[in-house]
Amino acid sequence: MDWSKTKTIFIVVFLILDIFLFILFVQKYEDSQLEIIGDLSTTERIADENVTLGELPDADDSRPYLNAEFSLFMNSDIQGLEGQSATIREGQILSSILSDPIAIADPENPEELNEQIEDYVLYGDQYTFWDYDEEDNQLIYFQTFEDFTLYYNLNAQIAVQLNENNEAISYEQTHLTSLEEFTEEQQLREPRAVLETFYDRNLIQPNSTAVNLQLGYYPLFVQEAGSDSGDGATQVLTPTWKMTIENENGDRNELFMNAVDGSIFDMSQVNLDFEQLEENDETAE
Repeated sequence: MDWSKTKTIFIVVFLILDIFLFILFVQKYEDSQLEIIGDLSTTERIADENVTLGELPDADDSRPYLNAEFSLFMNSDIQGLEGQSATIREGQILSSILSDPIAIADPENPEELNEQIEDYVLYGDQYTFWDYDEEDNQLIYFQTFEDFTLYYNLNAQIAVQLNENNEAISYEQTHLTSLEEFTEEQQLREPRAVLETFYDRNLIQPNSTAVNLQLGYYPLFVQEAGSDSGDGATQVLTPTWKMTIENENGDRNELFMNAVDGSIFDMSQVNLDFEQLEENDETAE
C-alpha cells in the first residue's frame, strides 16, 4: 500500500466532509434566524428597525362618513366673477382666464394667490393650497369641509395654471355642495395601528419617524343621478388618515389610509385631470 497516497485521499475526503458540514451549519443558522424574525411581532420589528411615532397632534377616535352632491355651475354663478372671463364645461367644470396675471414668487408657497383666491374664485374660502405640480406648472387646491381636507378628489379641486414667468393666468374648478355628515360615528384606526399597517406593507424604511397625522376625507363611492331626477350625482366620502413619514435622510413621504377599515389608498394612481370628467360624460351619453 502506498501510504502517502492514502493519506492524501483521507485529507481530501475529510476536507470535503468539513466543507459539507460547514455548509449545513450555515444553512441551519440562517433558517433559525429567519424563524426568529418570523416569530417577532410587528411591534418588535418596528422597534428593531427604529421606526417611531413622533409627537403627533391629538387625533379623533371617531368620525362619520360624509355625503355630498356634485356642484352644477350655472351662468348666474359666473356673472359676478370680476377680473376674469369664465365659462362652464359639462356643467361641473368652471374654466376661467384671468384678465391680469398674478405674479407668484414661490410656487411651493403661493402666498400672493392664497390671499386673493377668495375674491377671484367661487367658494374660494372653502379651498386650501395643497401642492405645486411642477410637471404641468400648476398650483393645486383641495376643497375643505370644516377643518378637514378632501384629499385627491377630482370633483373638489382647483388647478391654477402658471405661465413661464410663474404668473397665474387661468384656473379650472370643481366643487362639492350640500356636504352632510352621516348620523352614525365610525371608530377610527389609532395612530399606532396606522403606522404598523404601513410598516407591514413595506411602505416605511428603517430609521423613519411619523412626524404628522392629519384626518381628512377621500371618495368611497359615487351614486349616479337617476335619469328622472333633477339632482346631480352624489358622493360618499370616508374619513382618511394622512400620515407623514420622515426617513433618516430628511425626505418626507405622505401615506393615506381609510381610517375606518384600514385599506391603503395609493394616491400616485389617482387621476386629477379634469378631462376625465368630460370623458365620463361623453361615455354616459
